[in-house]
Amino acid sequence: MAQDFYKVLEVDRRADDKAIKASFRRLARKYHPDLNPGDKAAETKFKEINNAYEVLSDPERRKKYDQFGENWEQMRTATDDDGYHFGGGGIEDIFGQMFENFGSTRSAQPRTQKIAPRDVIQQVDFTLEELDAGTKRTLTYQVEDACKSCNGTGQVRLRATQECGQCRGSGMVSGGFFGGSSPCPGCEGTGKTAYEQCPSCRGSAVSRTTKKVEVTIPAGIPDGKKLRVPGRGGVGTNGKAGDLYVVVREIAHKQFRRSGEDLVTEVDVPYTTAALGGEIHVPTLRSSVSMRIPSLTQGGQTFRLAEQGMTKLKGGRSNLMVKVRIQMPTSLSDEQRELLLKLAQLEVQHAR
Repeated sequence: MAQDFYKVLEVDRRADDKAIKASFRRLARKYHPDLNPGDKAAETKFKEINNAYEVLSDPERRKKYDQFGENWEQMRTATDDDGYHFGGGGIEDIFGQMFENFGSTRSAQPRTQKIAPRDVIQQVDFTLEELDAGTKRTLTYQVEDACKSCNGTGQVRLRATQECGQCRGSGMVSGGFFGGSSPCPGCEGTGKTAYEQCPSCRGSAVSRTTKKVEVTIPAGIPDGKKLRVPGRGGVGTNGKAGDLYVVVREIAHKQFRRSGEDLVTEVDVPYTTAALGGEIHVPTLRSSVSMRIPSLTQGGQTFRLAEQGMTKLKGGRSNLMVKVRIQMPTSLSDEQRELLLKLAQLEVQHAR
């Protein structure tokens, strides 16, 4: 037989949201399984209360229930049925607060949540020379592992069950979530405790651990690349460790910069060499090489030196792109000035 959700929650059909929520809290507390251990009737009643509240606390669901009664679910459209979550007024939230451990050092039962393996990210700086040649680096870092003393629970078992120090064995404390008395969060209303806060991690369930690992940085690896070192992250409750991720950061170089796989540099060329052409020396990451430039080379012009750039990750070397900067003298001798004046006169005549 279909149930009347309003009767289940003991409210009138015209009750507002506040009245429905208040009645739900009162009934949920009364019939909650944790407060009625072994009482199947209370457990069934609790489920009925929960189901009724799911519908009547949601405006759209309540509207359809008022319109179609027990057939309200069949009348929903596909767009209505997008999954429902308690969102702040449901039973999980209410009793999650009710039985939350408010800093108690003891508990009736160990907590069930587990510490998951944790990945660790380390950003490491490298010079361009190191990235060109490849290198090794020993890293020392800290991670949060599941505490070994309590296996990541934050609690350890006592030698014998003791009276709860928070409620002094009564199982109830004042100032509860609903006002008045409520079940003690330290012992979950039992008045007894078999567990206490882990002295090693002080209840946090994790411990700070210093780890050291040597990582190999391959030649040619690009800036920002992430290298994975399996099993060197934080250890979880199950003993499995997360991974260490090393993020490569290239330190800015005074002479060179990368553009894709190629290496780029700028060189100063005397104005006379740029005008007449000639040989110049170009620095590389490893030494220097000679490069011939043609006459009438312009400032900003770029030349390519094949296989004189960075080591490629897959082997070989990239290009070195050489950008010319015309270098002007900072002073002139009398002879140089005289020659330049003659050159200027020739340029004027040539222009005519």
